[in-house]
Amino acid sequence: METAAQNALPTVGAVLVARPYPGRGLLLARTADGELGVVYFLTGRSEGSRARALRVLDGGDVAVEDTSAGPHDALRHYVAVARRGSRLVVGNGDQVVPIAEALDAGQPVHVAWAAHSYEPDPPICTSRIWVVCDDDDDADGVLGVAKRSARGGDGTDRLLWSVGALGAGTAVVMTTYDGGVQDVRSTAAPVDAAAPAASLADLLDGVWEALDPALRVAALAVPLRRAGAAPLLRA
Repeated sequence: METAAQNALPTVGAVLVARPYPGRGLLLARTADGELGVVYFLTGRSEGSRARALRVLDGGDVAVEDTSAGPHDALRHYVAVARRGSRLVVGNGDQVVPIAEALDAGQPVHVAWAAHSYEPDPPICTSRIWVVCDDDDDADGVLGVAKRSARGGDGTDRLLWSVGALGAGTAVVMTTYDGGVQDVRSTAAPVDAAAPAASLADLLDGVWEALDPALRVAALAVPLRRAGAAPLLRA
């Protein structure tokens, strides 16, 4: 049964459809069955950006890898999911592993995040986004965004969004872009959304279907607080 809070929110699908070219995105969500999970997806407007795939590495990390046998590009090829100790970090670039390792070594979140900035891809200056969930923490997760300051110069603004107690059927959504293919705009902040999917697998399917088939590349869902649970993949 939908709650009043869910009825007041746009659905995850509606948020994504309203962003014709979302770039990369992540969702921290609790589905209708009460399961907490993270969904991460990639879209691409260039041939090189679409020539990518997700691969589960030895140890459980998940990498975004090139499928064209071309040169490595740190902005396109990186570890997107890393678990270190009780913490799982999911994000859109080479910040993921350093943040996971820094947190596992005992650094506070704001210190671990301070070493990272937006991507060096002018004129877009794509934001770096990530979420960390801790099996030993009552909070559902912390979402981080590093974006180029709108105040001019090359300064970085860093946002930390502590997500408390997601209700069943709700999510927090962050995408790197919120415009179209010809109007690429960096997204400023996360948004709340309804996630009425019955399960994490259904939520992943719904995200996949909401993405433009001409742009979508791959997506995954990671169940949280379920020891040893494998990620679900879509491509």
